[in-house]
Amino acid sequence: MLARQPYTAKRLAQKLLEKGYPQQETGEIIEWCIEEDYLNDAAWAARKAEQKAAKGWEKRKIAEYLRYYGISRGDITSALEALETDEYE
Repeated sequence: MLARQPYTAKRLAQKLLEKGYPQQETGEIIEWCIEEDYLNDAAWAARKAEQKAAKGWEKRKIAEYLRYYGISRGDITSALEALETDEYE
């Protein structure tokens, strides 16, 4: 699944549960993917924030979008701050 597209930890867990994986096994898979850097919510959030900002989305709307996908408050803040930094460089 990760070879086809990047996922957030929350979204990958949902997909695995939908496919019938037990919840405990799903948690272990997610942990392993994070440890091996196959999942990186911060990088995913930064990429998506850039894409949405390029389309003219406001920061508030970007933050809502990222929250929907399970991105932590800290990662959302970092992604939005990176947008501000990019504007002035």
